[in-house]
Parts: sequence; C-alpha cells; structure tokens
Amino acid sequence: MNIKDLLKEDSIILNSNAKDKNEAIHEMVEKHFQCGHIKDKFIFEKAILEREKISSTGVGNLIAIPHAQSETVCYPSLVAMVNKNGIDYDALDQKPVSLFFMIAVPKDGGLQHLQILAQLCQMLMEEDMVKQLINSQDEQEFIHLLFQNMDTMTDQNVVQNKIDLVAVTACPTGIAHTYMAEKALIEKAKEMNISIKVETNGASGIQHKLTKEDIEKAKCVIVAADKKVEMERFQNKYVIQVPVTKAIDHTEELLKNALQQKAEIYHGKELYKESNEKGTRKIYQHLMNGISQIIPILMISGILMSLIPYLQNMDVDQEYLTIMYYIASLAINIAIPITSAFIGDSIAGKQGFVVSLISSIFLINVQGNIIEGILVGFIGGYLALGLSHLFSYLPKDLQSLTPNLFVPIIGTTILSFLIYMLAPYFIDYVSLLNQNLDSIVVVIIGAILGMMMSIDLGGPINKIAYTIGIIGIFTGRYDMMSAVMLAGMMPPLIIWLTMLTTKVFDQEDKQKKWSCLLNGLCFVSEVAIPYMKKYKSAVKYPCIIASSIAGALSMYFQCGQAFPHGGIWTIFLINNPIYFISSLMISLIIGTLLIVIMNKLKLKA
Repeated sequence: MNIKDLLKEDSIILNSNAKDKNEAIHEMVEKHFQCGHIKDKFIFEKAILEREKISSTGVGNLIAIPHAQSETVCYPSLVAMVNKNGIDYDALDQKPVSLFFMIAVPKDGGLQHLQILAQLCQMLMEEDMVKQLINSQDEQEFIHLLFQNMDTMTDQNVVQNKIDLVAVTACPTGIAHTYMAEKALIEKAKEMNISIKVETNGASGIQHKLTKEDIEKAKCVIVAADKKVEMERFQNKYVIQVPVTKAIDHTEELLKNALQQKAEIYHGKELYKESNEKGTRKIYQHLMNGISQIIPILMISGILMSLIPYLQNMDVDQEYLTIMYYIASLAINIAIPITSAFIGDSIAGKQGFVVSLISSIFLINVQGNIIEGILVGFIGGYLALGLSHLFSYLPKDLQSLTPNLFVPIIGTTILSFLIYMLAPYFIDYVSLLNQNLDSIVVVIIGAILGMMMSIDLGGPINKIAYTIGIIGIFTGRYDMMSAVMLAGMMPPLIIWLTMLTTKVFDQEDKQKKWSCLLNGLCFVSEVAIPYMKKYKSAVKYPCIIASSIAGALSMYFQCGQAFPHGGIWTIFLINNPIYFISSLMISLIIGTLLIVIMNKLKLKA
C-alpha cells in the first residue's frame, strides 16, 4: 500500500480555521465524506473520537495522525490538513498541532493502518520537511514536498541506461531495517558516485522491483536480507549475500566489494547456501522467514479476540461474535502450518514448502503446537532438500517427476509418520507455561526478555526474544508478548526524551527526535541504532537496563496482548493498559536519567 495512491489534491485542506480538536476532527471527517472515502460521516467521526479517548494521536513535532477502522469506510484513504495557527490537540509534547493526517481503513483492513503509519513515520522524519508542508502555498506544492523523499527513493540515483549495482533489502517484519538499509545504500552510493537501484521487500510489499534489464546491466547484486528473497533471477551474476544490518553498518565496504566484484557467481544449486555464513546464521534466517509470514495473521486473530469482550458488553448480536471468534480461531490455527511451510520454503523452495505444510496440518490435528511446528518446518525443509539431492541421480527422464511427485509424496509420508510416532511424547506447553509462577520468576523472565530486545536492536538476540513473545501468544502466555513490545519501544522513546529535556545530544542528532518518538510509539526500535552506536555505552547500556525494567514491570503487572505488534496504537486492546503506560513512563524516566548520569561520569573520567 503506497501513500501516493491514497493522498490526492482534493483530499488536502491547506487553510483550516478549526479552533479546537473537535472542530479539526470534524473538518477532516467532512473532507473524507466529500471525497467519497466514507459512507456515513457520523459513524466514522464517532470511531475517530472513540480512538482519541484511549490516547491522543497528537504525536508531537506539530503532527497529529488520527485514525480509525470502521465499517463505513469504503477503502483505505487519507486526508491531510494544515492549520497554521496551531490547535491544542493534547499532543504528547503538549505543543499545538498544525499538520494533520487522518487515516481511514475498512473494518476488515487488518494491518493496513499500521502500514500507512509506518510510511508516514518514514516521510515525516525531518523537522524541516514538516515546516515546509505547513507553509505550502497550494495542494500541488504540498504533495510535491511530501513525496519528494519517496520520489528520490524511487529514482534511487539511477542514471538512465547506467546501473552499476542492484540490491535487495528485506527484514522479517519489513518495517524498519528494510528501509534503513535501502536509505544507507542509496545515500552512500550517491557519495561514491555509484549508480544503484534497490528493491525493498517490506511490509508494504515489494517496491522498486528489479527488472531483468536492471539485473543484466549491474556489475554485482547485493542481497541484504534476513528472510528469503527471490534468487533465481540472479543466475550467473556476481552476488553478495549479507544480513540486512551489514548494509546499514558497513555500507561503504559492501559497495566497494560489490563494485570490484569481490563476490561469488550465483548458480541455482547454490540457492540455499550462504557464503561466509555460519550454520547458526542459516538457521536464524530460515526461522525468521517463517515467523515474519505470520505477524499479520496473529494481528488479525489477536485483535479480533481482544475486541470480542468489548463487543459483548455493547450487546452486539451473538451471531456476529460467533463469526468473529471463528475467524480468529481459524487464523491462529493456520498460523502454525504457515510458519512451518515458509521455513521449509526457505530451506528447499517449493518442495520444502509442500512437505512442511501438509505435515504441519497433520501436526495440529494431533495437538502439536508452535514449537513442534517450527521443528516440522526445519525437518520438512531439510528432508525435501535431501530427497531432491538423492533423486538427482535418477535418469533424466524421471527427474522431471521429482519436484511435483517424488519429493512431496515421499517427504510428506516420512514426516507425517514421524509425527504420528512422536505425538504421544509431545509436551503440553500450554499447561507448562500457564502454571502459576512465583512473582520473582515472572519478573526475571520479563527482565531477560526486555534486555534481549535492546542488546542488538533488530539482530538475532532481539528477534529470538520477539519469537519467544510469539510463542507466548500460541500458548496463552500473553504477558510475554507485552513485555517484549514494551521493551522494544523503550530505546527510541528514551533517546527522544533525552533529546527533548537535556543537552546530551548535539543539534544535528536532535533534528530527528520526533522520528524517534513516532517510531518508538509504533514499536519500531531500529531507529535508535545510529544513536546507540554513536554514543556507545553512554546510550546503549541505559537503554538495555531500562528495557529490562520495562519487561519486568510489564510482566509483574500482568499486562498481556494476543497480537505481536501495534505499539501504543493498540493500547486499548492490552490487558491492564494503565499499568502498561505506567511501566512505560517509569522505565522511560529511568532510562533518561541513566543516560544523563553515564554522560556526566564520562565527562568526569
């Protein structure tokens, strides 16, 4: 979903005269109605106001992003508004708001509003950009300014008929690292006078897709990814495969190696080999390829499950509640086979996908859970890979039957039989993890998860903690997911508050303080990486300690959620939301104080 397709000139209000928050909301809702985005403006306005009761969508830096999902919305849409005088919108920084974006998404829109929020966060990172938008003279200038960064990324410094390098960036969640790596490659390539085109495999789908002509012209291909990407198109090209973080941290070295073709020539048989990578790295990448596919599925299941109690209190017809429960249950049930299938696919392609998928469907029918599902994905993938290699010795006339007949049937039969034999020995993780634990044990678990979330933002340790949170969703231990999400929100929020209240960071860093706030609230922690690296222990250790405290407090107060993302925007669906906010505020203050103390100690030293 691309914001350029959502925002048009007729859905922009440049000279709003609204005097307060309610008038501003009413004016934007009216514009949605005039543009045909919604069928009933009264229902939609009520939905917007209900969302505002939970917490203000005034995110600071003169910006507010009110949003709602409603049955009256015709299709995902966006309205922008400028009020040069500023409005008291109860913003987080307690300052007036002048720039508004109102998001409208259908009731069954799933994660669409989060995708739109993620794009807006990327586009509104710079304070100068916000000020220029507020001072736009007409709608055309507003759109030009808003999308100029996106247009730059689209053009990607590629000179016509000249492409030195092409690249693909991808991370498991597809929100932060994917686009950070893209930006790093493009900006550094521009400095080095290198022409590059970068394809992103993110939450918004594949953007800037590499064409056959692009690939043929390039001297080398860079694949910076922590999940599987389409590789067959790079046959007989020089290819460098690295984790996505390497494109962010070692950009210049990566570009130099690619330009000098310090890489291996890619062949189909090497599809599942990762040069210069250890076996543990391969396992991590295969696991993330499976986990990343189920995040939106778990969002649908968890949010529907969380909404049902609210709707019961509102006397909603039982038939509708039953349908919602059925959809939520169906989503959680298919998540395990999908995880298994994409792990198998990452290891052995289509054959691994089929073997793991069918076997894991059988698995859930013998009461297997997510952990067994992950194991089935790995076993199915490597089994398919082994069988494929074995059948490569068959006569050529028979080899054509291997991918669609021999491997799927034999692999599924072997693995299903193995599952049947081991089923009596499966561990009841639900009972095991949901037993009453001592408070001290709960606090320790939360502290460890919180610490893991901040040690290597977006790296393997972070993603393992996130995976544990997801396992908690499957087993009914919802407090682990809340601890993980709260801890992941802390680093960018701590950095934002430190920038806002102290002189620890320089003026250049402070220009992106509102980006830290927006991303932190959206549970996108990777924006903190540059600051944690630049200031090292003075920022990194306080963030780790504060995240650990946040995870411990969240689990101690029994905050819980049945969905794996959303940040502050899903606060009303989290158990004990007041305690969740309290844990956030306490940890935020502690983290900020620790940064100040660490910097003073450093000065004295």
